[in-house]
Amino acid sequence: MIINNVGSLSNVYASSAVASAKYSNSVSGVRAVRGNDKVIFSNEAQSFKEMLGKLQNTSEVRQDKVAEFEQKIANGTYSVASENIAASILSSRF
Repeated sequence: MIINNVGSLSNVYASSAVASAKYSNSVSGVRAVRGNDKVIFSNEAQSFKEMLGKLQNTSEVRQDKVAEFEQKIANGTYSVASENIAASILSSRF
């Protein structure tokens, strides 16, 4: 590849540097505009926020179910069918 007229290329770079310097100086003199910005959430977003708050405040453990199974295990009345155990093992492995 042969590049001719290298001198004119350096002029292009020099002129663009000057232009960008002029632009940046003109922008720095602009005063900031202050206004009253507002964010308004849609009804869907507000209801989602409410649901999320309710979910975060609820416990992950259902104490009534835990107490029920604790009582069944203590009484010896808790039993699981072997077919259900085998089905669970097979569904998690394959």
